[in-house]
Amino acid sequence: MELPSLALASASPRRSQLLAQAGIPFERVVAPVDEDALTAAYTGPLDLLGEYLAQRKALAAQRALAAQRALAAQGRAGLVLAADTTVLLAGRSLPKPRDSAEAAWMLRELRGREHIVATGVALADPEHDRLVSATSATRVLMRAYSDGEIEAYAASGDPLDKAGAYSIQHPSFHPVAHISGCHLGVIGLPICLVGALLGHWPSVPDPAQVVAAPPPPPCPWSAACRPPLPPASGLHAVRHVEPSGGVSGA
Repeated sequence: MELPSLALASASPRRSQLLAQAGIPFERVVAPVDEDALTAAYTGPLDLLGEYLAQRKALAAQRALAAQRALAAQGRAGLVLAADTTVLLAGRSLPKPRDSAEAAWMLRELRGREHIVATGVALADPEHDRLVSATSATRVLMRAYSDGEIEAYAASGDPLDKAGAYSIQHPSFHPVAHISGCHLGVIGLPICLVGALLGHWPSVPDPAQVVAAPPPPPCPWSAACRPPLPPASGLHAVRHVEPSGGVSGA
């Protein structure tokens, strides 16, 4: 199945890497949004905050691309994909840390405890004036890492651009003991849901392009995923894009 032109509204190198490894062609664009202001204005469930931000990023990038293409007389933009990750611990959200001290505090809070990583994805389709979105929620149990490990990892600078102040795939820290759900969603982009948003493309991935190939069932995208996995049928209903860039319908 031929994939329409896809733009990824994210500066995250991890999301770009996951799309490339999955064999999904894309171009990267910047989503001009104020995440802090959007987060402050959000009043819905915290586990859907990432999906809400992904929707706004997708719509903002769609409008920016449409303006650029109109100036260049190139017609309408293609599909726009966006994602955002929220780390939830005991009913509160742990955002990207402001500095190494806050990163160390978050890691101490997470140590030996279970939390939820909710990654929302959204796909804007300007040709049909619609937006479809979904959320992958994964339960993550952290191991009992030492204070010395926390200080060394926080000082490395790696936590500063990551919600919850950690990377599940870090080559030396290895903070996670166990997960229940989508491993790629914890990294930042659940490819299973991306495929569902794109109309189940591709339905059977090429093993040479799969992350951590060759993975066993039940997930064809990563061997590190553990049931229960996010259902492809759990996508939110089509939402019509308003001229203002908002979302209507359910």
